[in-house]
Amino acid sequence: MRSTAVAVGVTAMGVLPSFLVSAFAVQLRDDFAFDAARLGFVVGAFYGVSALGSAIAGRRVEHSGAFRGIALTASCSAVALLVIALFATSWWWVLGALIVAGVGNAVAQPAANLLLAARTPRARQGLLFGIKQAAVPVTTLVGGILVPAVGLTLGWQWAFIGLSLVAVGLIAAAPRGEASGRPSSRPVMGRTPDLGPLLTVTVGGLLGSAAVNSMGVFHVATGVEAGLAPGLAGAMLAVGSVAGIVARITVGWRADLRDGGHLRVVGGLLTVGAVGFVLVGSGAAPWVFVVGTLLAFAAGWGWNGLYTFAVVRRYPQAPASASGISQTGLWVGGLVGPPVFGLLASELSYLTAWGAGAGCLLAAAVLLLVGRRMFLAADARRAQR
Repeated sequence: MRSTAVAVGVTAMGVLPSFLVSAFAVQLRDDFAFDAARLGFVVGAFYGVSALGSAIAGRRVEHSGAFRGIALTASCSAVALLVIALFATSWWWVLGALIVAGVGNAVAQPAANLLLAARTPRARQGLLFGIKQAAVPVTTLVGGILVPAVGLTLGWQWAFIGLSLVAVGLIAAAPRGEASGRPSSRPVMGRTPDLGPLLTVTVGGLLGSAAVNSMGVFHVATGVEAGLAPGLAGAMLAVGSVAGIVARITVGWRADLRDGGHLRVVGGLLTVGAVGFVLVGSGAAPWVFVVGTLLAFAAGWGWNGLYTFAVVRRYPQAPASASGISQTGLWVGGLVGPPVFGLLASELSYLTAWGAGAGCLLAAAVLLLVGRRMFLAADARRAQR
């Protein structure tokens, strides 16, 4: 239970600085020049650093152990939050702080994945990986709650300071010892077989991430275009987010009830999510938008916990290294997807943009199934030796 709680905590703490800056952007703008363009730039820098560092971080965590990775993530997040709260007098301070936080975020997923792989029962790991990935959308809800509860009463700085203390507490709670890491003599990526299939799966994850991250950004605007009132469109975004959280946990729980076939299930979820994308973007009628929202969020957003679990289960001797590579695809997709989607929506139409997103999900499904076949072929070759 402790290991699961810490894995969830470090996953949330890795992305928290970015989400908190986004949630308090209006309050930051009241104190210094911080418009939408600057917000987009600093958040993009955060995810860019995360993408660049993820594979390297996975290898380092594999050698040094989960505790050091957790401590680094928590330290980077704490420093970033305190710098913004105590010293930020211009957006450059926010940029520097989020670059530091991006380093911690690059380490967060490999460290959490290694901790779960090493310290939790194998028979429950599907569920636990689903819970861990559900921490990310929950973090966005926390940011939204803190704005009225703290930011508009005590001041936005206190939200940042308080959560920096939570980051320090995460270090104290993290388990130590050999079980949380892999001795340096264990194989890591680069000496581990099946790197080709992993890269194929990673590209699939990139395409899927590009689509679903765009969905969260442009969902409300599309709903208004479809005829929904702005308040109802926003409510549907919240409903979709909850559907995604429930789906991640449910899909993980179901994974523990079967032996293998996880990437095939991910491919099926991506395909159903593509149908949801088409319905959301069609603009046919408000009820079509509602149905599409449920499909797009539950299936199109509910797959990444199982995706990570499948990679970790495939590489039991190098879970941090392998998931560091696969996570790179997810970070890159989140970085490039929304700008491309926005360009298509503004220059062509929302229908075109959502159609392109559906195409990305279908292509991702195909790549994951191809990667699965490559894994099975590699297994067959080894069995014949």
